[in-house]
Amino acid sequence: MCGRFVAITDPDGLARFLVVDDRDAGALAPSYNVAPTQEVYAARVRRGRRTLVTLRWGLVPHWADDPAVGSRHINARAESAADKPAFRDAFARHRCLIPADGFYEWRTGPDGAKVPHYVTAADGGLLAFAGLWSAWGGPDRDEPLRTCAILTTAANQTLTPLHDRMPVVLPSDVWDEWLDADHPDPRALRRLLVPAPDDALTFHAVSQEANSPRNDHPGLLDPVPEQPRLL
Repeated sequence: MCGRFVAITDPDGLARFLVVDDRDAGALAPSYNVAPTQEVYAARVRRGRRTLVTLRWGLVPHWADDPAVGSRHINARAESAADKPAFRDAFARHRCLIPADGFYEWRTGPDGAKVPHYVTAADGGLLAFAGLWSAWGGPDRDEPLRTCAILTTAANQTLTPLHDRMPVVLPSDVWDEWLDADHPDPRALRRLLVPAPDDALTFHAVSQEANSPRNDHPGLLDPVPEQPRLL
């Protein structure tokens, strides 16, 4: 799964990484501990042009009665999102890329404590998560609430020691196809939603300060010694 990530690259760097044509994104403060319901950057196609936008993390289906349901929809399983009522409309036409500098995953230490680990690209670059987005228009809203979810898949061998799921990380050569709202067969896109290659990611243990989204500072990314696991 993906329940917390890091977003510290500025919009100029994101625009270059995502090769956007336009920008329509308010300025977001860099965050070392992005949590659900917060605003995040994303790239989606609007009027045929790849555009950098901001979305709230936690997808609210367009038919929802209450936007609070978004807090339960931060992730969507790649294997079933095309069929699940909460995600199937977004999967059909509203796909996006969600950039991240890295993300956190947890495993239980020998003392029973949850130990956070910071996962990054092995080459030091940015990651592009496969995402879905939706626009929700409540009766008291002048502008739609635009929200998103991150797709997850089975963990690769590198991340299996941490968790059995991981976010879908899309390579740049499939971005056009993933973002194409007029794709003739959106269900065929499920072939793209696979684990990242085993050598694509690396991780290290970090401070348990990362367990709380109230903590948000550069020191969260510093490696810490990891206790040996009990056999």
